[in-house]
Amino acid sequence: MRFSSALILIAPAFALFGCATQQTLDAQSDSLSRQLEAMKQEQASMASAQQSLQDRLAKIESEQAQLATRISQGDPANAALKGEIDNLRSQATTTQSGLAALAAKVESEAPATQSALAAFDSKLEAQAAAINQAQTTADDAIKIARDSRLVSGKVIDTLVLTESMVMYGYELPELMPQGRAALDRLVASVRPQMPHVFIEIIGFSDDISLGSQNRRIALERAEAVRRYLHEVGNIPLHRMSAISYGDLKPLSSDPTFEGRRVNRRVMVQVLK
Repeated sequence: MRFSSALILIAPAFALFGCATQQTLDAQSDSLSRQLEAMKQEQASMASAQQSLQDRLAKIESEQAQLATRISQGDPANAALKGEIDNLRSQATTTQSGLAALAAKVESEAPATQSALAAFDSKLEAQAAAINQAQTTADDAIKIARDSRLVSGKVIDTLVLTESMVMYGYELPELMPQGRAALDRLVASVRPQMPHVFIEIIGFSDDISLGSQNRRIALERAEAVRRYLHEVGNIPLHRMSAISYGDLKPLSSDPTFEGRRVNRRVMVQVLK
């Protein structure tokens, strides 16, 4: 079929895009992890420095107690030493305040960094799921393209499901009894010819909504037919394709409700 080569070329692009996106997100996650680890190491280093300063201060206080006794006995040289000790005490207090402020900053920023890492992890998981889905779709497209070479492209049977055969339930298309019966008859004639036939399922819509919305609605109807043929009729998925023309190929140009109803349809073509 004409779109076989295009599908084969598109498939590797999905894999390349997925890999590039995955590598970018992994690099961002690693960078945040390194930043958090550096902050933790800095906090540990400051805590060690604070402990060392406290030990030094304790030693100085012990020496000060000894000198106080000597000062009280009238040793003038000890007065200058007492001033130096007071200066050291003031510096220690300032350093402790700075350490406490920095520790508080690290502690306040850590949850935000961890939250950012968690968000990236979640994004990575979602991206991995999307990549896996894209890969599955690409693999399915390749298999459809490869297997479709078994058929010549000649249409041997056509079934049109009108709006009375495939209606919408809540947010999801639903095949009506008349539509299921028509598909059952199609399956009965197609299954004995497998794998030498290929089924194209094409969805159409009216032109009430925007073009993209119409294409989505028509594709959902086509996919509902494809699921039924696979789940109930046991037709292999790689022997079918579902596409949407939306409102591009109307059967009727009548703007009335009846004209729009005619345009809402799903066409099933059997190729051999």
